[in-house]
Amino acid sequence: MKKILRLLCVLLALLSFLPSIVAADVWTEENQWDDLWEARYQQWVKANWKDDIFMNPSKPVYYKFENDCADSVYAMRLIFAFEHRLPFVVGNRDRAGQQISNRMKTWDNLSPPQRLRKFMDYVADMTSTVTLRNDTYPVALSDIKAGDIYVAPGVHSYSIVEVTETGIAEVMASTTPKQARYLLRTPSFPFYVPEDPKMGDGYRRFKQPANLGKPASAQPGYSEEQFRLAAELNYDYVAFTDVISKKLGKREEKPDEKTMRLLLALCMYANDRSVYVYDALWYLQKIRGEGRRCMNAREYDDHSTPGRDKRLKMFFDSIRRHLDRVGRFDSRSQPARWAKAVFSNDQPPASEMKHLNDFCMVQMTLGEEYYMTLRELRQNVDAGSIVSDPHAPLPFRWGVVKESYRAECPTY
Repeated sequence: MKKILRLLCVLLALLSFLPSIVAADVWTEENQWDDLWEARYQQWVKANWKDDIFMNPSKPVYYKFENDCADSVYAMRLIFAFEHRLPFVVGNRDRAGQQISNRMKTWDNLSPPQRLRKFMDYVADMTSTVTLRNDTYPVALSDIKAGDIYVAPGVHSYSIVEVTETGIAEVMASTTPKQARYLLRTPSFPFYVPEDPKMGDGYRRFKQPANLGKPASAQPGYSEEQFRLAAELNYDYVAFTDVISKKLGKREEKPDEKTMRLLLALCMYANDRSVYVYDALWYLQKIRGEGRRCMNAREYDDHSTPGRDKRLKMFFDSIRRHLDRVGRFDSRSQPARWAKAVFSNDQPPASEMKHLNDFCMVQMTLGEEYYMTLRELRQNVDAGSIVSDPHAPLPFRWGVVKESYRAECPTY
C-alpha cells in the first residue's frame, strides 16, 4: 500500500508540472495588435532599434544573433512582440495556409531565453526577402512610418527607422552573408524604386496576425500609389524620392542636404552591386567544379545584371541633373566638393580625391580588399565598359579592363 501511495505521489508531482510543459509557448501573449500598439511599435523602432542590437552583450538573448537583411527585418517585429507580449505570426513558406508563431512548442524543454533564441533562428531560416512580400503589404507614400520596411524580393530589404523633418525615410539594414554584425544605418531612402508587376516590392507594412490570411488589398491602409508613380516617372530614383520627401516632409530639403542624400544612396547602390558580382562568380566557380562551363538561361538570368547596371547609369545621370539645377559645384559645400570629384571632367586634386575616397569607396567583391573610386565607376559607366554578363571575369564586370569582353558562353 505504501508503494502504491508513493507512486501516486510521484505521479501527482509529475502531473503538476505537465501544464507548464504543455503550455511552453515561446512566450505567452498578454496583448493584441491594434492601432495603439502599432503606434507604440513605431515609437519603439525610432527609440530602440539601434545598430548594435545584435552586438550588445548587455542583451544576451539577442547577442551575436546571425542575420542577413531579411532576418533583421523580421527580428525587429519579433523582438518588439516578445518584449511587449504581443503575438508574432508569419506565413509558413513550406506549408501553404499554415503559420509560424510564438505559440510553437518545439522548444518546450528549453529555458525561456533559449526558446526565444531558437525561435529567432528558426524564423530566420524559414523566411527571406521573398517571404516578406506575403507577410507585408504596400502602403501609401504619405503614410510611410518608422517600423515599415522596403523590400526588393530576392534582392534586399530595409527597415525604416525614422522619417526626418525633410521627409527622408532613413533606413537600417543588414547584408549577406548571414553573420552577427552591426546594422548599417543610412540617412537616405532605400536605393530602389518599386518595379514588380505583381506589386510584391516597395514600401510595405507587416500584416497584423488577425489579418494574415487576408489578401494585401484587404489590409488597412493598402495602396498601389507607389507602383503607379514609379511607372509614370520611368523608374527615376531621384524623381521618385523627391515626391516622397515632399509628401512626408515638414520642410523642403536644402540643396546640400539633397546632394548628400543622393551621394550616400549612390555609394550604397554601387557597393550593393558587389554582392551580385560576387554571387555570380561564386556560382560560376561552383558549376565549373561540377564539370559545366556555362550557365543555362535561368541561371544566366538570375546572375546577370543588365537591369541593375542600367539603373546605375540612370542614377549617375539623375544626380548630374540635380547638380545642374542647383548651380553645379559650390566650393564652400563638402557634399558639392565630393560631387565635383565624382563628376567633373578635369582630374581633381589628390586632396579632393582623398576626401571623396574617405567618404565612399566601391568594394568590387566581397571578402577582398579590391576597391575603385566612385569617380572611376562613373567614368566606366559613362564609357559603357562595365559588363553585365555573369561569365565575365571580375575586372571586366567593373570595367577595369577597357577592351571589349568576348563572351565564350551563350548570352540570354
